[in-house]
Amino acid sequence: MNQQQLQIVSGRLGKEPFLAYNRKGNAICTLSLGIKSEQNLTIWRKVVVFGKLAELCKVHLRKGEEIFVRGPALLQKFITKEGTEKEYLEINALSIGQSLL
Repeated sequence: MNQQQLQIVSGRLGKEPFLAYNRKGNAICTLSLGIKSEQNLTIWRKVVVFGKLAELCKVHLRKGEEIFVRGPALLQKFITKEGTEKEYLEINALSIGQSLL
């Protein structure tokens, strides 16, 4: 994990929140957030939430809802099955809010 920047973004959930627990029993929730760009294109970001906030996301958030996320943006790297290195931006949520409108 590198190139860390704090971001505040808003967008709509593209999928239902996915909650899992690691070996130590800590909750981890993964969100798919669609963010509209200035060119009216949708940019998808993976959002990862930890602990009690992760469990609350699973209970209270639904696909299609607009939310706000604050947290560091981390550049993640992986290697595809074909052997190509790829990168994506992941946001580790420190706080999440729902739109009231």
